[in-house]
Amino acid sequence: MSDLRSGGRARQAPVPATRPVPATRPVPATGRVPATRPVPAPKQRPDPGPLRIAIGMTGIAAASAIATALLGPSGASAGVGTVQTAVTLPADPTAVARHVVRYVQLKPGQTAPPKAVVKQAPAPKPRVVVVTTRQSGTKP
Repeated sequence: MSDLRSGGRARQAPVPATRPVPATRPVPATGRVPATRPVPAPKQRPDPGPLRIAIGMTGIAAASAIATALLGPSGASAGVGTVQTAVTLPADPTAVARHVVRYVQLKPGQTAPPKAVVKQAPAPKPRVVVVTTRQSGTKP
């Protein structure tokens, strides 16, 4: 309970926790001084300026291309003094219309739709199947 509102005592000023730093490194029992490693220099980072300029120019070019595609040529910039004419081409006379004929088989009691051409279905040809068997005990 170190808060005054909860009825505790006032805090004292914090004491910085410092540890004594030895003036020299301790010498190991072997009597040799350990070798210190040299501190490597910080790596040089590449300059980001040229890449930022290239990305910026690419963005400007892309924005210009998109704006041109969306807006399209206006009447004034389409060409001064040009005459635009509409050319109507005749339909291809060799084009063949593909007619789709649907055959529907009516069930007994159904009627054909209005304006439908009704054809009588051809009667199927009777198939004659001759089966020759040999029963056991008979000779031909």
